Amino acid sequence: MARARLVDRRPSPIAPSHRGGASSSEGCAVAVPTPGGDLFVDQDRVAEVFALGQASGPARALRGGSSGRVWDLHTSEGRWVVKTQAAPEDWRRSHMVRAHTLERAAYIAGLPMARPVTPPEPSVGFWHDIDGTHARVLEFVENAHPVVVDSAVEPGALAAWLGRTLASIEQLGVPGDLSDDASTPLHPLGDWREWISEARCSEAADTACELLPAVERSTALVQRAEAAGPDALLGHRDIGPANVLRSGSGFRLIDWDHAGPAVPWWEAVHTAFRFAGGLDDARATRPEVVRAVLAAHRAAGGAQGPADESALAGLLRATLGFTAYTLWLSLGHRGGDALDRARAAVRFRAAAGSLQRGVAALPEWCALLR
Repeated sequence: MARARLVDRRPSPIAPSHRGGASSSEGCAVAVPTPGGDLFVDQDRVAEVFALGQASGPARALRGGSSGRVWDLHTSEGRWVVKTQAAPEDWRRSHMVRAHTLERAAYIAGLPMARPVTPPEPSVGFWHDIDGTHARVLEFVENAHPVVVDSAVEPGALAAWLGRTLASIEQLGVPGDLSDDASTPLHPLGDWREWISEARCSEAADTACELLPAVERSTALVQRAEAAGPDALLGHRDIGPANVLRSGSGFRLIDWDHAGPAVPWWEAVHTAFRFAGGLDDARATRPEVVRAVLAAHRAAGGAQGPADESALAGLLRATLGFTAYTLWLSLGHRGGDALDRARAAVRFRAAAGSLQRGVAALPEWCALLR
């Protein structure tokens, strides 16, 4: 039986990324069963196409990601995570190839992560078309769980690991261009006003009506920061608690599918505040976590930037994108029934709260960077 073909280690890389909440399960033992149906994966076909051996049971659905589904698959060659999504549009195909570039470079360089399986040709990055549904495969990380920032993980160890990992991704030096990224557009204020007006007749009405000042200020800040022409590389762009697994062997960074152009200093700042609770309305920002992550990043050779509002441009841009996405879902712009829209309205209120909190906390957060 042919063995799974993994990317060679050490030879001689949407929905909007950087979301504030949890993301998809990948290589994680915490499974949340979901109904089959859409984007169903035929475990025998996946095992055959990716040379994983013989499937030993039906694939089990895990949490769905922002644009697809995630599956747990057992075969004679091991245990795997299978991700599926609908056939991508042209802009998303370009994004998938770009994300593959960074993920592959990171794996070859030995960064701690889930091992990706190389698909047969023709492929789109790590993705392959199986009977009309695109799928990719990673080796399952056994006995691992997403980190719990409040108490289950020693903050010092996690912060040091985050800083080193961010610097390691930066040192891969994979070029990126902020002006060439259809996956995370900065929406015009006119569009926001239209969506907010539409939301006045929806379950998200109260939140939407209060949101525009935060949208206006954060959009202007991002535009000013990007107009200064900061150097960008490809970055992970979704380093949050749900995408960092802890096992007996340490931490691993998963879910590289949102990788794209990022300013390394902005990504370091954004990650520090995510783990410090800065985007969560229910928790106070923990200054010691912000400082520890950025100190470890600096000690590992990570680039430093201005300690002013521009440093938070990446955080605000990503939060704007996710807030827009959840607003669209709540308004039915991505399909779904009344229950789907109601659930999206809950996510929108949380995302809007993160955006408003970020704008209000700018002076406080900038002080933590100095």
